[in-house]
Amino acid sequence: MRIDRAELRKGVAETRRYLLAHHPPSEFYRCYSLSIAGRRIRICARCIGIYPGIIVGLLAYFFVPPEYGSVLLVGLLPLPALIDWGLTTFSGRNGFNIVRTTTGMLLGCGYGFGLLLLFLEHNLSVLVVGIGYALLSGLLLSRAW
Repeated sequence: MRIDRAELRKGVAETRRYLLAHHPPSEFYRCYSLSIAGRRIRICARCIGIYPGIIVGLLAYFFVPPEYGSVLLVGLLPLPALIDWGLTTFSGRNGFNIVRTTTGMLLGCGYGFGLLLLFLEHNLSVLVVGIGYALLSGLLLSRAW
């Protein structure tokens, strides 16, 4: 199989703007906008909270007393992000990026903590939480179309 370099460059050029901000131009209000070296860079407000949140969640697994670290925590931490996403997606309100970042941080903490519960403790209840959120999100998305 031969790679067409021109086609690859074209594909990268068309998709690179989605690397840090996966929103279309009509939703750029959901991003932070920075100017670096004269170029406009947009970063998704929720994602900028998710990635550090994952690290915090991974670390919290080792430092949170076992009675506080449970599947319940993994189930509750993503809830504010889902609520904020639902409200801003279905109500026509724009919302606030600081709320997106904060709820993204909580979501990321749930991801990180849940991953270690799943892989280190083999707690399959984490999968049930994930499937529940996936089904709920899918249901909400189906209403949007």
